[in-house]
Amino acid sequence: MHCVQHGALRLSLALMLGALLVSGYVVAPLLFAHADSHQQAGMLAGVIFHQCNQGVLVLSLAVAAFYRKLGERRKRCWLPLLLLTALVAVNLLYVAPMIEHIKQAAGAIDALAPDDPQRASFAAWHGVSAVLHLAASIASAWLVALGSPRSESA
Repeated sequence: MHCVQHGALRLSLALMLGALLVSGYVVAPLLFAHADSHQQAGMLAGVIFHQCNQGVLVLSLAVAAFYRKLGERRKRCWLPLLLLTALVAVNLLYVAPMIEHIKQAAGAIDALAPDDPQRASFAAWHGVSAVLHLAASIASAWLVALGSPRSESA
């Protein structure tokens, strides 16, 4: 049974990392390169990030449950998990709604003048989101590198 739990833990960690990397560094750039407009690409990217971030939060709960079940006590495992969870939660529950609010108030960001305060606000919040996503990706890679706790019989 421990083997299955360790495997499920490793799979959950890999899925979190994959969701963060693919959404942020593969899908989003492709959308902006190939969509008919930046507005359409941004809308689609927002939906994808929302779904991926929700999935990462669910997987974070699964990892926490596996850590608990497997008796993981090391701070070096729990700290990056807590960091990852906090970064994704802040991005999902605070930053993304701020970006959406700005987009709804401003309309097409591309159509705004370069010195428009709403455009600057959008750029700032988008930058915050990108930094949070990068930090979450790094924390997720850290967790994958740590792997799963050693079995007590090993």
